[in-house]
Amino acid sequence: MFNKSMLPLVFVFLALGATILLLRNNLEEKGVDWQVLTGGNLVVYIITIISMQLITKGLNAKSTHAFLRNAYSGILVKLLACAAAAFIYILVAGKNLNKPALFICKGFYLVYSAVEMSLIMKLSKQNKNVGN
Repeated sequence: MFNKSMLPLVFVFLALGATILLLRNNLEEKGVDWQVLTGGNLVVYIITIISMQLITKGLNAKSTHAFLRNAYSGILVKLLACAAAAFIYILVAGKNLNKPALFICKGFYLVYSAVEMSLIMKLSKQNKNVGN
């Protein structure tokens, strides 16, 4: 399930987690709930790993249809799962909703998406070179 190509995602996860813990007091002073950030980092990381697995499976597929099906599934799973996680947090938090933390988690989504895309591009080039 896990391969070396996923290491940059692990590094991003650990770096964001360490940064959150190091800046915990500063975040609290600015009204940002560091626990929401930690949970958001974990959720986006797990969802990105699942998405990456689907897209990687698509890269190794023999047919274009299988590739597209897996690529779109990965993107859709990531988008819908993150939206569902945000929706659940909004419902559960009620009046204690921490909007700054929610928007920072949106930034986490963008960071993980950028890393995921760079990894997919690298894997795509490797697969193309193997076939030649």
